[in-house]
Order: sequence, then C-alpha cells, then structure tokens
Amino acid sequence: MRANLQHFFTPESVAVIGASEHKGKVGHELLRNIITYGYKGKVYPVNIRADEISTILGLTPYKCIADIPGPVELALIAIPAKYVAQAVRECGEKKVKACVVITSGFSEVENIKGEQELLNIARSYTMPLLGPNVFGVIYTPHKLNASFGPTELLLGKIAFITQSGALGISLMSWTIAERIGLSAVVSVGNKADVDDDDLLEFFAQDENTKAIAVYMEGIKQGRRFMQLAEKIVMKKPLIAIKSGRSQKGAKAAASHTGSLAGTDEVFTSAFKQVGILRAKTTREAFDWARIFSLEKPKGDNVVIITNGGGAGVMATDQSEERGVHLLDDYTYLHKVFKDSVPPFGSTRNPIDLTGQTGEEGYKHALHTALREDRIHAVVILYCEAPLSDPHLLAEYIIQEMEKSKSKKPVIVAFVGGSRSQEGINMLNERGIPAYIEPERAIDALGAFYEWVHFIEGEQKEVPPGNLDVDMEKIKRIIDKVRKEQRLQVLESEAKQILKFAGFDVPPFWVGSTMEECERASEKIGFPVVMKIVSEDIIHKTEVGGVKLNIQSTEEVKEAYKDIMTRARKRYPHANLRGILVSEMVEQGVETILGISSDPQFGPVVMVGLGGIYVEVLKDVSFRVAPLSRKDAQEMIHELKTISLLYSIRGRERRDIEAFTDIVYRVGLLAEEMPEIAEMDINPLMVLEKGKGCKVVDARITLQPEGIS
Repeated sequence: MRANLQHFFTPESVAVIGASEHKGKVGHELLRNIITYGYKGKVYPVNIRADEISTILGLTPYKCIADIPGPVELALIAIPAKYVAQAVRECGEKKVKACVVITSGFSEVENIKGEQELLNIARSYTMPLLGPNVFGVIYTPHKLNASFGPTELLLGKIAFITQSGALGISLMSWTIAERIGLSAVVSVGNKADVDDDDLLEFFAQDENTKAIAVYMEGIKQGRRFMQLAEKIVMKKPLIAIKSGRSQKGAKAAASHTGSLAGTDEVFTSAFKQVGILRAKTTREAFDWARIFSLEKPKGDNVVIITNGGGAGVMATDQSEERGVHLLDDYTYLHKVFKDSVPPFGSTRNPIDLTGQTGEEGYKHALHTALREDRIHAVVILYCEAPLSDPHLLAEYIIQEMEKSKSKKPVIVAFVGGSRSQEGINMLNERGIPAYIEPERAIDALGAFYEWVHFIEGEQKEVPPGNLDVDMEKIKRIIDKVRKEQRLQVLESEAKQILKFAGFDVPPFWVGSTMEECERASEKIGFPVVMKIVSEDIIHKTEVGGVKLNIQSTEEVKEAYKDIMTRARKRYPHANLRGILVSEMVEQGVETILGISSDPQFGPVVMVGLGGIYVEVLKDVSFRVAPLSRKDAQEMIHELKTISLLYSIRGRERRDIEAFTDIVYRVGLLAEEMPEIAEMDINPLMVLEKGKGCKVVDARITLQPEGIS
C-alpha cells in the first residue's frame, strides 16, 4: 500500500489554506465543516490577510503555513489556481504529511503544465497530493469532514470514492435522507497523484470500512486496477458506478472483434471477471452497499415473509431474475411456519401472513425464521395497513435481531406512506437494510449473493496456466510477415499459427496456379473449399472469393477461374497470392472466437455466435486475457444462443467441453503473443460431442512494431 495515505483520514492537525471569514466561500465552508462535525485535532486557518483579521470562526488565522507554531499533518488548499504551486511548495517546506488541492483550473481546463508542476513539487517532498479540483475528504470514524459538502453525515461502514465533485456532494445529502451511514467520502478530481487504485488499497485494509463504492469515468491502468480489485473483492465487496454505457465511445476497427469490443462492454466484462459489482445507478449502488454491513449468509436458502400477496409475487419475480434461491421444501416450511400463519394464509414461500396479521404475527414469524438453521436469509415485506403500526413493527424487528444469536442477513421493505418511511429510517439507523420497494430489497440481496458466490468460486478456481507450444515456429511466421512490411497475416499463415498453438485446423494448401489447386484438392480429398489469398482482401465473401463444397477437379478449375476473375475486377491492384484449398468441414454450430486490444485493459477475448451474422446479432461475450477455465465457461454460457449448443429438436449436443478448452487456449495465446492486435476465428465450427471444434477461417492483424 502507498505510504502516508492515512494522513488524509486520521490527521492530528489540519490547516485550511484560503480559510475565509465570509459565508459561502469555499474556504469558509471547509473550515466550518471541520469544526462543526466535531474534529478533535488542531485546526489552523491560513489567510494572506491574517494581519487584518482577528479570528475566523473563533480561530486565530495565520498569514502562511510557515507561521503555524506546531506541525501540520493535513493541508487543504482553496486559493486561486495561480497561487497553488507556491502553497504546495510551502506545505512541503513545512513537512506537511498530506495535501488536498481543492482549487480547480488545471488539467480539466487544459492547464496540464500547471497540474504537472503541482505533482513535481509534491513528489519532491514525498508528500501525497489529492486533487486538484476536488471537494475534499471525509472520514467519519475520526470525525473529520474536510469538505465543502453537507456538514452532517451518518457514521457507517461504506467508503465512497468519486471522480465527480457535484455528484459526490449531492449523494452525500442523499445518504443523509436515506439514513445510509458512511465511513469515508473522497473526491479524487483530476487524479494528478493519488488515484482510485491508491484509495482502494487503503480502504481494503481499513477496519472501519466493510464495502467500497466508486464512481468512475475512466481508468488509467486497467490491468493494475483488475489485479488490485480482485484482491480487494476477496475481503470486501467493491461496487462500481461506471459512466459511459453508450455505444458512441466504442472503438472502430476493421475486424468483427474490434468493432464489437466497445469500451463499455470490456469494462463490464473486466468487472465481472474480478468480482466487481457494477451498478447502473447511484441509487442501486447504495442499495447494494448498505446490505454488506450484514454477515455473509451460510447458505442459499431465502425465506420471504409478507402480509401482501402482491408484494410477495413481485419479490418472487425479482428473485428469479436476480438468481436468489427461495427455499422450496414446502413440507418443511409448513411444519416450521404453520403456527405463524392464519388458516387462510400460505406457508409456501413467500410466507403470506395476510393483511389481517399484525405486528405480533411478524414478530413470531421472524423469531421462527431466525432460529432455523436451514433458513439462511430472511426478507420481510410489509404493506402498510390502517390497523398496523410500521413504527412498532420496526421496533419488533430490531428487538428480535438483537435477541437472536443468529447473524443471518435480514432485509426489509416497507411499502406505504410517511409512517412506513419512519419505520424504514429506524431500521436503517440500526444497521438493518430497509427499502421502500420489495424489488429493491431483493435486488440488494441478489448483489450480496453474487459477491458471496464469486468468492466461493474463486477459492476453488485454478489460475490460468501456460500455453505449451513451440513459440519459435510461430515467431518465424510473424518475422516473415514483418519482413514483408505487412500487418495483415494471410489466412494460410494464421491457420499455421493456430495449428502450432494446438488448435484443430483442417488440412489446407495454397496453390498459386490452377494446376497446383487441382493437385491440392486431390491430396486433401473431396469435398473441398477454395478461398482467395490476399492481404488486400479482408472480407473474402464480399468479392465472391469463397467457393464451398467443391466435388471434383472440374469444379476446382471453374472455381479457380471465377474467384480470380472476380478478385481482379473488384480489387485490380490487390496482391493475389493464390488460392487456399481446404478440407470441407462438416456442419456444426458456427461460432466466432477473437482477440482485440483494448486501450485500458490490453488483450481481450471475445466469443459469440459466428458466421456472417455476427455483426447483426451481436450475441457476444468478452473477458480480459488470460482466462481461467471458469472464465471460459461463463463466457460461453452468457450467450443468448447457448441453447444451440445443447440437444434441441433432435439435434445432438455439441462439444461444449472442447469449445471451452479452445476459448481458454485463445486467452493464453492472447497473453503470450502481445504482437497480435486483432484475431478472428470465424467460423469456429463446434461439432457434435466428442468430435471437437475445427478452425474454418482465421485472420490475424499484428501490432505495429514497437507497440507489442
């Protein structure tokens, strides 16, 4: 972990450079929040006009930080941009341990040189710098609110890191209204020095933080972020709100893989790969985050207790969508809950107490659920009714939780008006996650189980291995391509590379004349396929450069003439190297398997439904290379068309095991061959179970020299 970050959160002394006596000024609000929130350390206002001011908010001001008589652990700078560099230098001279630059006017307005100067000064004194362009830092366990956001924040176990200042401040106000407790809030701003990764490392080991939520607009080093996140997730959940989900930022590229690997899809896949929970909205993120203050469930059996059938149905639907398992041993459930449910109710889960059941009925049912070892989590749904009291029900829930020796998760949703909201507030203040909708409660529980199941799966997972191939043979092909000053690898060369890498490539031969093509087809055996070979023609079918199911030498001659004529007509200046003659592969399920290079994450693997329809259907899945076998399995089973690989309508099941192995091997190839910018195996034919998968067509584009 980076040294000295603790000084941002637990300083013994704080200086506010730019402290102001005028309400509404940033320097005034910073100082007021520090004092009002109850910070116990020493606070020093710094103002250039200190000689003219007797006190600021009751404290003696100093003209510069050097005039402060004692040591300063944390300095906050809120002065005009043109004076900030000098202030940072003075902080370094004072031996300040950490510095927060509130001031804007740097790289966000193209003042890159000014921001670099701040960084150089801070590093010359080995003083970590947060910002510039931030609203501050809050750490509730230390009673530190060094921000110009809301003053009062609830103590809790959620750390929130945000790249957006305005969003961060508004969410602080929202968490107060929702009774969500926070351990910390950090605004990272321009991230000149301290960035998300540094803060994540800090909060990963912070005993006062049980969950981390981060709003991000981008990542500088995607792979470093993934490696760090994977370690954090094994200890505590990490929730990301990543903006930019639209397709407009997708990278344009020549290959199918490149054109489909839009930045956001890769972010989503990378997050999933290391167990980060990606929330679509800030509300969703905090709905999830508040549940992680609870103990992990010891199993998957969930029971819903409700007084409204409709609420129970909505929760059941959401459970199925979210993968939450509702305990369905109805004999057992009837035995357990029969004394809690009236004769006209239901014990089938949801446990329907009916609208005539009061607070005592809920209390009895919850008591029963908490003592049963087969029940691992409880969801309480309450629909407000005139004859019941949400406040009393909230009190009963709190009492039962405090009396119970069980630490199993209990989540609550109260549907109603202001009385129900008061009950929700009571529960949230006592650390029992409570929501205004059944769906939100179940969604949060689903996120909880998603994290728990990821940890369980990772603990059993074997890390990616190495590709056991003769890399020298592959390197010789690449050297030949580079010697000819090409980036586009010919299909024959791409297939040769894949063959050396252990893929099942059907026999093929490249003929430069009609006679050579005839001999090749006879040697391979009919039926054969014929394709044009040229680095200048990427999509061969578009020029009529592919002929299938050729049955005789006469058909070979006709196909040769037709292909060459069409290619010369469409691309008169193309370098036509000949025609590839290959074995005709038996029909299977056409899939696409590819590699692309992402600017943040490096080599990325894609799998999907293949053939010429890949760009139309876009049924694809991504992961960052290298892959574990679990990653490969998940990619395949994320496809909407996965049923095509199983036995349907009398067709035999396809060789999913062989397909999984090939996806896994492509991940290893992508990691071990950074020279590959893009690769398509399209189609990769997945045959019947036991017959494996065959490479029908392949294309590779190399990185320019010096980039790989």
